[in-house]
Amino acid sequence: MFWLAFMLMTGSPIDVGDQKQLFIDRQFLAESDRIELRTNPAQKIGMILAQDGKPVHGHISRVIDDQGTVRLYLGADSVDVWESTDAIQFHRTDTHIGGGGFTTLFLDPHDPDKERRYKRFHLEFSPPFDPQKHGVYASYSPDGVNFTKVGMVLPFFTDNPAIVQWDQQRGKYVIFTRAFDYTSENQRRIGRIETDDPLKPWPYRKSNNDRMFLGIDNVDVVLSADQEDDPHSDIYYNAAMIYPWAANAQFMFTSQFRHFSPQRNPFVRLPSSGQWEDFGMLEVQLAVSRDGIKWNRPTRDQYLPTGLADEWDRWYCVMAPGIIRRGNYLYQYYYSSGRLHDSANLRSEYVDSAKQVGGIGIVRQRLDGFVSADADHRGGAFRTPPILFRGNSLRFNIDTGAMGTAFVELQDDQGQPIPGFTLADCEEIGGNFIDQRVYWKGKTDVSALAGKPIRLHLKLKRAKLYAFQFTQE
Repeated sequence: MFWLAFMLMTGSPIDVGDQKQLFIDRQFLAESDRIELRTNPAQKIGMILAQDGKPVHGHISRVIDDQGTVRLYLGADSVDVWESTDAIQFHRTDTHIGGGGFTTLFLDPHDPDKERRYKRFHLEFSPPFDPQKHGVYASYSPDGVNFTKVGMVLPFFTDNPAIVQWDQQRGKYVIFTRAFDYTSENQRRIGRIETDDPLKPWPYRKSNNDRMFLGIDNVDVVLSADQEDDPHSDIYYNAAMIYPWAANAQFMFTSQFRHFSPQRNPFVRLPSSGQWEDFGMLEVQLAVSRDGIKWNRPTRDQYLPTGLADEWDRWYCVMAPGIIRRGNYLYQYYYSSGRLHDSANLRSEYVDSAKQVGGIGIVRQRLDGFVSADADHRGGAFRTPPILFRGNSLRFNIDTGAMGTAFVELQDDQGQPIPGFTLADCEEIGGNFIDQRVYWKGKTDVSALAGKPIRLHLKLKRAKLYAFQFTQE
């Protein structure tokens, strides 16, 4: 499944087939003028409230859509199950899953055994650490409620949920979790493990430096803070996911952690213990990948805006694993303590500034809307590398608002306009659309070009282009 990389290296056309393609990187921007890739922040739509109207608190283990029922697994050590149908209004069920820490769950689309539809992973530890009995444990379940424990799969304390998923592109289960670099202030990295069966011991590298925590000598690191980040920061959580509504798109909603110190931040209001701990701010950013191995952050902007000092979600935001689709919108969930990491307050004047501190929030994103190829009001253009497609209609997920426009031309692989599909033939695209056909003088049929190498040439003005797709109608 490395055809994308092969075609890019050899200059062969990229076969997009009839699958949706996202503009998460510059793969489809072979040539561009005044086009920028931008991360689009999620829209906050409010807190999750219990039946009595009070805010709900707790670490979110996972959010799963199981045949129309949205399950929010809430809790770091023991887990309560909340359910919803619309992904906004939740109610608490009587289901409680006990035992273990940093629980996370996985609804497996690959395992044919119905008794193993759900898989659960949690940490077990009591001082002193013993790798013979402490680490990540696995369980399975047919219903996501009643689990059968199978044993330890990783003899390390990851201090982090192990996000497990089935990667169809690679034909493997892939795990993303924390890996420590003990030699750096930027200790927390995102490590990656591949396995054929997540219920059996996970492969890792043994080293002479093995300790309690999984380290960078034990697994491959795929994402870490770099020279463009604050020098006193690292990555706390990853919330990785394989995007199911487009081809070759994976996302991490990383919690970027900026560390404080008594020297740099003497104004921090310590909690009741009065001791300096691992204080600092956390914000959510977006990382993207085509293959789950090579990751980058298109920008370093906040994907989830931090709350103001008098709001409940100030200073500390962590995105939950899992994403729910309802219609043209995607819903995600985040937790905030309303304080710095390890429960300190930023300054004394802010201790009582928020009426409500901490809770669980919901954010909304348009379908495919995480990253877009943008042109401002002065206009821009780009051309794709040669592509091959199946289908008879070209469609866009695009937003020009009322004042912007877009035009598209089909070219041969040498960049020459194809008669009947030129910019002059193209009917103006203007507005906000999830799935808009392209018309050339009233015609949409491009089937005569299917299977032949072509390029897309787009002229955009005050527009955001999220995705394109060739479909069969």
